[in-house]
Amino acid sequence: MNAETHSVEELRRFTPLADLPYDKLLEIAEKAEWLKVKKRAVLMELEDAEPSTLFLIRGNVLMEAADGRQRVIKHEDASARSPLSRLRPSRYRVSALTPVEYLKISDDLLDELAELEDSSEMTSSHYLVEETSEENADFSTQMVAHIYEDLQKQRLLLFSWQPAALSISRNIISTANDPSQISDWIALDPVLSLKLIKSAQYLQRPGSSVPNLPSALAQMSTQKVHKLTFLNLFQESRAPKVSTLHRSFQNTWERSITVAAVAKRLAQETDLINPQEAELAGLLHNIGETTILSYAYNYYRETSTRELQDCALMFGKEIGRMLLSHWNVFHSLAQSICDATEWMHDHGGNRPKLADFVIAARACVQIDHKDEYNPPPPFPQIPALRKLQLDTPNSILAGELRTFADEYLINTKQQLGIE
Repeated sequence: MNAETHSVEELRRFTPLADLPYDKLLEIAEKAEWLKVKKRAVLMELEDAEPSTLFLIRGNVLMEAADGRQRVIKHEDASARSPLSRLRPSRYRVSALTPVEYLKISDDLLDELAELEDSSEMTSSHYLVEETSEENADFSTQMVAHIYEDLQKQRLLLFSWQPAALSISRNIISTANDPSQISDWIALDPVLSLKLIKSAQYLQRPGSSVPNLPSALAQMSTQKVHKLTFLNLFQESRAPKVSTLHRSFQNTWERSITVAAVAKRLAQETDLINPQEAELAGLLHNIGETTILSYAYNYYRETSTRELQDCALMFGKEIGRMLLSHWNVFHSLAQSICDATEWMHDHGGNRPKLADFVIAARACVQIDHKDEYNPPPPFPQIPALRKLQLDTPNSILAGELRTFADEYLINTKQQLGIE
């Protein structure tokens, strides 16, 4: 491999450049600065305003913010696929912890190529995160890049909230001979539910689907269900020590199970769709947010609620879509789950569909349990509520569902011994 090809292949490692054609990458390779520095050298000072972008090729660097926050980036980390710091003036002082090789590219050149190739758009295969604010830029960039890379390598982290997972696991083991009760307990853990669906789907014939939890359980032996439950509890559940993250995990779990219960109840009341499918779609409607929280658990510092909320709002739907597709969740179910993240989703017909039930459940739950970062628009504007005749907060059915949601959450937490 000659030096020219080697330079181009180095550039393809980096997310913003990966989809550029060879001639554009060659132009960058020729015009960029390929630099080497010794240990303890400074690559960029805090408040540096030079209009250029740095990419780490080899070595480890320390990034220090003005408030004292620190993190280490190694060239093999998923986060190293993104620029070290793109905002100007720079929010970080970047120094070498080892001998370092890095690349400096003029922002004018990057902007010119981005306009030509439209490379600033988010695509299904590369998630290039635009920096929308100084608070969430670096967090979101690294989080999404890391999730994408781990999903492709079959090592995705997806954590259950441990206080609930522990009690749920105990109850599953104690009701081993009652599939109906096991299904009810599994439905209280969205992550365990998705892993069960994933495992059952792999046992299906090509073209077959697993539309709900009872169908998934029917494909699995008791021994396999127990093994999955134990692995989820002991390897893949977390009770975060950071208070902000702990609250976010709990809030996401509470919304998930309550929306699932309300969607199921609404389906039973209207008799328009399968209640168990409505329950599963409601349970998984915020699986993208749960994935983000799972990765925030291992993040380098205490993450603010605002950072988590912004990242979930920008990328929760796409991460959920990517995960469901990669794990072979039945296409129409996966599509309904993703559609249900959009308040104004409208499939065009008058008869409500699965996504409408989940959207309606979300709205009923949020009347009393407000999700401040993504509040619903006025009820009359939401197509799903119109189709289900729930388009006013004071409608009889909406009122009944709100009461049901409150009682359900209280009773479930009591059952699980959660305060």
